[in-house]
Amino acid sequence: MRGKASDIADKNGPKPDLGEKAYRLIYNEIVRCRIVPGEDITEAEMCERYELSRSPVRRALALLAHDGLITPVPRAGFHVSDISLTTIRQTFEMRAYLEGLAARASFGRVDVEGLRALNKKYVTGANAGSHGMLEIHNRIHRIIYTASNNPILEKVLNQLLDQCNRVAYFVPKVGGRGYKGGDVTAEEHEGLFVALTKNPDEAAAWFQKHVKESEQRVIEALLQTRYFNDLPLRM
Repeated sequence: MRGKASDIADKNGPKPDLGEKAYRLIYNEIVRCRIVPGEDITEAEMCERYELSRSPVRRALALLAHDGLITPVPRAGFHVSDISLTTIRQTFEMRAYLEGLAARASFGRVDVEGLRALNKKYVTGANAGSHGMLEIHNRIHRIIYTASNNPILEKVLNQLLDQCNRVAYFVPKVGGRGYKGGDVTAEEHEGLFVALTKNPDEAAAWFQKHVKESEQRVIEALLQTRYFNDLPLRM
């Protein structure tokens, strides 16, 4: 089901900027691979698909191009950025390094038991096939980013996490195997929580290890899909 700008409005709060609303909507559609990598889009198509006027869509597309999620194509519209092994590795490498910094900076500022409670909800829901569990998983990491008390680091990490999520959403789109019931365990994050009670260096090392393991899983899943099997060999 396609989203609309009205779907993300807060009816009880002040009216958000329409350009920002359009940006967040299309951004989320790209991250969730509802607008798939490699797709060509136009301003007119986005207006029609999401029932938006041209001005906010134009602003949104300019911001998305600045983010690197789309590329302008002269006289043709925009090309949604492809996903490649190179970009996956670069994204996860940068996230691992910066998440280690965030874990170190957040040491002593995090409610570890609160993280454990979130993790329990995530594990139970994921293994039951409940909807929205990736967002709960993300919240565990975003809490660490916020606790780093570094808004610039937090912003960059949130963007990198979204890029990693885009890869995770892409895997099943091309026939890859995502997480299934029984795959997710409480122990997956427990090492992180324990490290957050010991010392900053250990916390940083655990978070870096966790991100690198996530990278390995998605790469292995993608390499077994038709997406890579069907790529032509070129010099």
